[in-house]
Amino acid sequence: MPFVLVRVRVEDYSKWKLVMDEHVPKRRELGSKGTRIFRDAERADHILCLTEWGESSKAREFLQWGSPEEIGRRSTRTGAPEVEFLEEVDNLPA
Repeated sequence: MPFVLVRVRVEDYSKWKLVMDEHVPKRRELGSKGTRIFRDAERADHILCLTEWGESSKAREFLQWGSPEEIGRRSTRTGAPEVEFLEEVDNLPA
């Protein structure tokens, strides 16, 4: 399964999360298997999102969807997000 890792800085997590929640239907429509959100323990404005996708082409389609400038403004994102496309190569036992 492909994954997309997004690093983003936000001014207000609550406002950013509301925008993320609005996009749940579109992510599902394009085959998202779910998103895990992490916050840097030392810097609360640094957020990491790891989303699993059925197809990498659908993940790319989602990232092109909508107006990035509008989404950034409404979500209180600061700066451009960093995006990485990942493929799982192994799963180690606990």
